[in-house]
Amino acid sequence: MIFQRFVPVYLLLAISFPGLAQEKKPDPSDAFFKHPGSKMPIVEITTTKEAEESLKREPRKDVACDIKIGDIQLKKVAIHIKGAAGSTRAWTDRPGLTLNTEKLGEKQELHGLVKFHLNNGVQDGSYMNELIANDLALAMGLPACRCTHAAVVLNGRHVGPYVFKEGFNKDWLKRNFKNAKGNLYDGGFLQDIDANLKLDTGTPNDHADLKALANACREPDANKRYAKVSELVNVDLLCTNAALQIITADWDGYFRNRNNYRVYFEPKGKAVFIPHGMDQLWRNPHEGWPGWGSMVGRAILDHPEGKKLTIAKLKLAMEKHYNVAEMHKKIDMLVPRMKETLNATNNGNWAKSVENEANNFKNQLKQRYDHLSKEVPKFQ
Repeated sequence: MIFQRFVPVYLLLAISFPGLAQEKKPDPSDAFFKHPGSKMPIVEITTTKEAEESLKREPRKDVACDIKIGDIQLKKVAIHIKGAAGSTRAWTDRPGLTLNTEKLGEKQELHGLVKFHLNNGVQDGSYMNELIANDLALAMGLPACRCTHAAVVLNGRHVGPYVFKEGFNKDWLKRNFKNAKGNLYDGGFLQDIDANLKLDTGTPNDHADLKALANACREPDANKRYAKVSELVNVDLLCTNAALQIITADWDGYFRNRNNYRVYFEPKGKAVFIPHGMDQLWRNPHEGWPGWGSMVGRAILDHPEGKKLTIAKLKLAMEKHYNVAEMHKKIDMLVPRMKETLNATNNGNWAKSVENEANNFKNQLKQRYDHLSKEVPKFQ
């Protein structure tokens, strides 16, 4: 297959999918995600002793911290520990963190961002899955989060490299959709759309939009079910998302495992499922066509029309966006920065381990491409 250049997030232009923003204006946060230069940015986080003790007792409760990154210094930034069953770590270890620069006080930004995450990478020894997968998602026309790397220092303690990822909020919605006034729900941990999902942003409506979608999924007739769900969901983007999960062998996303997702109901539009938490990917390069474990996944992707569209999206992504050479090039650019950051932790074994994991990840990317190149033409 002829490769086209892998589209970086900062060059992604207008996407023709319904509901997504048609014009991308210059954004002050774009430059931060270009990975410029040879040195990884350092995020220095400082808390009081009282705040530190609070994070040890109640890790999900916001406390105040100060942030310094380069010449930028911010005061009174909200911070709490994040993570699910496999990734949560204590403050005294390498905690995953969510930060919000305006939640506790006046409006302030870090490189144009208000909310962002520092993911500890404990489930991805290469620290590359999230970056490559979100770049691929964006290149395929999906709304997704931009990522880069950052070295993190907690109260003077060098805790190593993290994946710096933009957070879901109204700013993120404005960058990805025409109308940011809709309801954005957090899928939580192993919950389908019939659960009491947390409303991240929007207007509380007793989950009326989610309930309507869940009821459509319960229609017993397969053809009527597909039609009803199609009226409420952006099927084009849904099948594109499913194609992404197939390419990445993502067993822990919404369609297969009811996990790691957001769903956005744009006013006067249709629901869009948004990929999230993509840090355990490409683990099974020889995986075939998956089963679908979610309500919406079964309603659309198990139907012949949904499967046909997903295969078409999969073929398109393989031809235009799954560019192994460009992915390898990006990884090779980032590994030296990663190793330099790890030198500050005085752990040479860690640096060598990250390099080995990155090389293994490159092999997985190539193996998956080779496998799909042979198998996708057989899908029907």
